[in-house]
Amino acid sequence: MLTYDELYSWVKDLPVIDWHNHLDLDWIAANRPLGSLYEVWVKADPYKHRAMRICGEREELITGDVPETEKWSAWMRTLPKLVGNPIFAWAKMELVFLGFDEAVYLRGAGANVSLSAWTPRKMLNAFRVEYFDPGYRMNAGDPVEVAAMERVHARGGRVLDISIDDVARLSEPEMMQSVRDAATFAVRHGWTMLLHLGALRQTSDRLRVAAGPAGGYAGMRAPVDPQIVARLLNALEGDGVLPRTILLSLNPEAHAQLAVLAGSFNEAGKPGKVQLGPAWWWCDHQEGILDVLEKNAAYGVLSTFVGMTTDSRSLLSFVRHDYFRRILCRWTAEKIAVGDFPDDPGLIRPILENICYRNSKALVAAV
Repeated sequence: MLTYDELYSWVKDLPVIDWHNHLDLDWIAANRPLGSLYEVWVKADPYKHRAMRICGEREELITGDVPETEKWSAWMRTLPKLVGNPIFAWAKMELVFLGFDEAVYLRGAGANVSLSAWTPRKMLNAFRVEYFDPGYRMNAGDPVEVAAMERVHARGGRVLDISIDDVARLSEPEMMQSVRDAATFAVRHGWTMLLHLGALRQTSDRLRVAAGPAGGYAGMRAPVDPQIVARLLNALEGDGVLPRTILLSLNPEAHAQLAVLAGSFNEAGKPGKVQLGPAWWWCDHQEGILDVLEKNAAYGVLSTFVGMTTDSRSLLSFVRHDYFRRILCRWTAEKIAVGDFPDDPGLIRPILENICYRNSKALVAAV
């Protein structure tokens, strides 16, 4: 019988296609030696900042103007407390990747060492990253900057990332027109459109002042209304400007509704043209990933699923591709063990390789 170890051996060394992230491309192009472990691992990571706040650390030790040694000590006090949180699992994988004794750090006793032996390009190569690009990001309602989109296309970006925090506002004409204009460009240039739905960005005014608009304190709105999303997709399809579309809901309660809805919008020759996307933001953990796999399998076609992207600002977040692959292979092995999936390498291997690599490769194939 096919086991987890065999399934994982098929995908663990596949190249990484990271079709959407928030990396600083100018910083990567400069390719200078990296700084301290704190600078690379903690300083700009809102997930870790949020965890430190929950554990009671003072804001000045997270985002304030205090010595790095004090901020590092606060992080070391926090990390051992995070067992059960995906940050702990990611941290272990990140430490192993860097070649450190993870047990020392996970107990809170690690040193803030220099990572000057690494450069951004060296790290991307070590992660076997074949493609990465942030794409073009906008909020629904923003004017479409065609010149900026052309520049993204010229450098190889193939993703249109649209945030629609309050889906109900899609009834406003200017919101619809903004999305239609951007989608028109995407269709003409062979891009994929991401619809990030349902973030609640206005929560704590105190943290917004202290940490800025991306400080790790956003929440989830109520599940999106699929009828409103359907109207948007139907209008774009009717106008002939519905690109390949990936639906991402911050509230996991909408996963089933969106996976079902996606099957109503398809096109010959474009498998999985509209689909429920990867587990996003607060859902990007084992429970969320398993939920997306189950929903895509039950309500869509699993073999067309685009798998994983980091959607992150950190180079070390590329460990999450391996995190996803391990969860996918464990889930598949369990399905095989109980007879839900066939014990047939000829059927299973192509599906896993498609999810982990080929489907994402096709998404940026025009590059």
